[in-house]
Amino acid sequence: MTEETTTAEPQVTAAQGPDGVPVPPPRGVCGLDGCELPLPPAGRGRPPKYCSKAHADQASRERRAADAALVDEPLKHAEALAQHVPAAIAALQAQLGQVTDLLGQAQTGALARVERAEAETRSARQAVADAEARADAAEARAQRAGEEAHADRTAKHTAERRAAAALTDAERVRAEAADRVAAHQQARTTAETALTAAEQARDNATADLVQARQAHDHEADRHRAQAAALTARLDAQSAEAAGLRDDLRRTRDDLAASREALASAQGQAAAQQARADAADQATQAARRDADQARLRDARALEESGAQVSAARAEADQARRDLAAAHARSAADQALRTRLEEDLAAARAEASTQRERAARAEARHTPPTAADPSKPPA
Repeated sequence: MTEETTTAEPQVTAAQGPDGVPVPPPRGVCGLDGCELPLPPAGRGRPPKYCSKAHADQASRERRAADAALVDEPLKHAEALAQHVPAAIAALQAQLGQVTDLLGQAQTGALARVERAEAETRSARQAVADAEARADAAEARAQRAGEEAHADRTAKHTAERRAAAALTDAERVRAEAADRVAAHQQARTTAETALTAAEQARDNATADLVQARQAHDHEADRHRAQAAALTARLDAQSAEAAGLRDDLRRTRDDLAASREALASAQGQAAAQQARADAADQATQAARRDADQARLRDARALEESGAQVSAARAEADQARRDLAAAHARSAADQALRTRLEEDLAAARAEASTQRERAARAEARHTPPTAADPSKPPA
């Protein structure tokens, strides 16, 4: 509490007239607005300011009302406004919460779109990889088909060479067989001629033997032995000719089989060539499909990249909006704190003003007014 120092009241000396008689000082009027009554005579102590105790109390009430108008009314208005501040701050916080939730939902949606775009990008890349794998497999199949066609062509050439060699061997065997048959035919003709001659000689010998059987028995036996030998040789040559005929027949069968094998090899070569052509067509179709798939995948990648960029831009904007909302929330919180501090300071100032007003009223409240009927001391 502050201590108030009181100053000594100045001594008022009464004025004197020409004859030395003291003249009473002039009295003022009442200090209450609207009252023009004179003040009572001053007694001991502080001179009065009001004509009566009632006017002094009324003046005190008016001063308190004026002080209340200067302090209490703004304070009440501030308190009324302060009562609305928490509701406004709560509403603002609720709105900020809604904004935060919406921004969180937007961020979640943006992240979901980013994840979906990344999943589509991975699917497109997997499709590209699958198309490339199919193209590689088609190229591998085409390469294998080419290798098989080359092997078939090699086998065809080998079969043709073998068939040509077989034909050459068959012709050679046939020529040799023909030569041997001709030789055997010539030998047979010779043998038959010899046999005919032998038979003629036998007949002649028989005729001669009839005439000289005893003399020519030994010669007849010799001729019979020669005839038997010639017959045996003829039988052997006939058997050899039959074997040559069998060899010739087998050679002809082998030649027919070689021709059939050649025809089969040619058919297989044609089939392999057809398969190679089909494989080439399939490879070309697979390459076209792979090119189209690469083009579609490139477009899908571009679209996915654009979607990812847009989603990231939306996510960045959502983050910026969320940061701005947090900043506004912090600013509103700071404003609320400042308003609460100002309200507390205003309340403290109002309390101080009330105390000062009470002390001022206590200082300016005059003591009990003296009775006007009593003469001054």
